[in-house]
Amino acid sequence: MDNIYNTIMSDITDIHTEEAEGWVINDTLAADWAIDKIRNARGDYAQKEMVVNEKIGQMEEWLNKEKEKTDKTVRFFSFKLEQFFDKSEKRKTKTQETISLPSGTLKRKFPSPKFLRDDEKLLAWLKERNLKEFVKVEESPDWGNLKKKLIFSGERAVDENGEIVAGITVSEQPSLFEVET
Repeated sequence: MDNIYNTIMSDITDIHTEEAEGWVINDTLAADWAIDKIRNARGDYAQKEMVVNEKIGQMEEWLNKEKEKTDKTVRFFSFKLEQFFDKSEKRKTKTQETISLPSGTLKRKFPSPKFLRDDEKLLAWLKERNLKEFVKVEESPDWGNLKKKLIFSGERAVDENGEIVAGITVSEQPSLFEVET
């Protein structure tokens, strides 16, 4: 907190350091002036942010053009390498074919099959055959409805019978101060 205070005090340019430490806002005119200072600071920042974002946009556009060139080159040579691969001797395994070269390896992988499932039909099929070991049952608290029935006192949650509910700790959150400009 002390660091924040020192930073704020060093950033105030219209008030001398000795005056800043004892300076307080004690009337609406001073409060209005402080709001103007905040508005101006935010405006200055917004202008700087706009310039930086424009520059970022230019750099991203340049980078995207470079990526397109790179992708075109990679697609061309990958196509040519695949043609070479298709007519060459390869090392074959159950899951892939490979050709090892000094600069790298060419591979064709054979992926595992993809399973499309209708979980409702599958669940019904498992239940019909009493295959409970393949059926998951997940339990979780219905927090939304439970919360409506509880009373919160300090750090505890209490049910309608006055019993402390296990597994709930209440943590109050501090209020937030904002300046709208």
